[in-house]
Amino acid sequence: MTNSNLRVARYTGIVMAATLVCRILGLGREMVISNQFGAGFETDAFFIAFMIPNLLRSIIGEGALNTSFVPIFSGCLANQDKKRADVFASNVLNLLILALIVIVTLGIWGAPFLVSLLASGFKHSPEKYLLTVQLTRIMFPYIVFASIAALFMGILNSYQEFFIPALAPAMLNIGIILFALYFAGKAGIYSLSLGVMVGGLVQVLIHIPSLIKKKFHYQWTLNLQDREVRILFQMLIPAIFGLAIDKINFAVDRIIASYLAHGSISALYYANRLMQFPLGVFAIALSIAILPTLSQHIARGEMDKMKDSFAFGYKLLSFFTLPSTVGLIVLSYPVVRLFYQHGLFSSQDTSITEVALVCYSIGLFATAILRLVVSSFYALKDTRTPLKIGIYVVIFNIVLDLILVRFMAHAGLALATSISAILHLIILSIALDKKVQGIYNRGLFLFTGKSILACLIMALTCWGFARYFDFRYNMSLKIFQFGQVFVSGLSGIIVYYLSGIIMGIPEFKNIRPIIKAISSRKMKEIDENDSTY
Repeated sequence: MTNSNLRVARYTGIVMAATLVCRILGLGREMVISNQFGAGFETDAFFIAFMIPNLLRSIIGEGALNTSFVPIFSGCLANQDKKRADVFASNVLNLLILALIVIVTLGIWGAPFLVSLLASGFKHSPEKYLLTVQLTRIMFPYIVFASIAALFMGILNSYQEFFIPALAPAMLNIGIILFALYFAGKAGIYSLSLGVMVGGLVQVLIHIPSLIKKKFHYQWTLNLQDREVRILFQMLIPAIFGLAIDKINFAVDRIIASYLAHGSISALYYANRLMQFPLGVFAIALSIAILPTLSQHIARGEMDKMKDSFAFGYKLLSFFTLPSTVGLIVLSYPVVRLFYQHGLFSSQDTSITEVALVCYSIGLFATAILRLVVSSFYALKDTRTPLKIGIYVVIFNIVLDLILVRFMAHAGLALATSISAILHLIILSIALDKKVQGIYNRGLFLFTGKSILACLIMALTCWGFARYFDFRYNMSLKIFQFGQVFVSGLSGIIVYYLSGIIMGIPEFKNIRPIIKAISSRKMKEIDENDSTY
């Protein structure tokens, strides 16, 4: 295994560790919200209101800006031009702040229009509609904090600093949890909005010490004619539209769900958050960690190393996300019941959330690998291809939404999302293989096939243990609910791993030294001796 791949493994492990903390806190956040407010019209209003600035944040900040910024900034560092890199980053930061001031002003003013657009069904419930507008106006400035934090994350990631940037989103979860616990009685659902704003501010501030440590020199400069800024805009505009199209799928689901029964939006949200747990810990962690490495290989013309890093990332991602997919599908009801069914969250809420989780989880593996494929395009400074393909996929998703919602209600929206993700991965992978010939090879397909077979054996194991608990114990008690999920999941993972070993999958045998290398002293020495910077 090359030093480059060992570094990717180590950085992925660092991001995974920090992201795991964030996801656990995120899960705790949803548990607190579901306990304090259940799944009704107030939570529907909050989730729509929070979705609006959050969508813009994911498109402008963590999405298009960061993925366009990192390849250029990393390229400057790879060419040993730190001064040029600092000027470029400062320029982008200043332009971003000015743009965000305009966006927030328009967003607060146009909140009624945005709510009418994204949750038109709320118009039939004036109280719900007005509450959503008020919450949107309170939380809209969150986009400023989140976008600046995302840019800081891109700067630090380019310096191979991953832990603090990956941990920063935890501040949002902590803010919401604390405000929900201590102010829900006085402020009601508004306590969550206040938690969002305070958490967002701390999310920015936590990056400052690391930036100082990396000797980032901020400069007051506004130069739209800067060469790197022009390149950024050439990449940024297609990336924004590409990610906006991707988010349209999410928004259309919510628009359609706003016409369904109360709690439908909340059920989709809670289910999606569970699916996002392994997606964030594994897929997003790896895509964050591998983007600077892919960008550096491409900047130096090392295409063989780029393909090798892609294959390594694909196999590492598959190893974790395939069993996660199986676990969430087979143990969907026990998982939802364990984490959400308490307080005001009823058994009926569990049932409608569980079916959405199954449908979302079908597309988990495709969504995860799609993150790696898109990162590869961005490393190649190609944001147009994902945009073009994304347009066709979103049209397909909307049509499928309208068909499936008639037969499956809110679950049909989740299933349409999964089917669209699978189609999206297939088409975009074909395009990537044409652009970088040989990036997909027989070894990857053979690895995937054997891994899926191991997952089928895992599924039977999880199902068997879960049924044993149902027949043997009183599943109304949380201790047995936890035991059911833990024992079934752990047994399934062990069987999955052993099945891979028996089938002779070499990556399964190599996973132990990879995991060991993530935290070993030797790995740190490799990183220090072989680092570019």
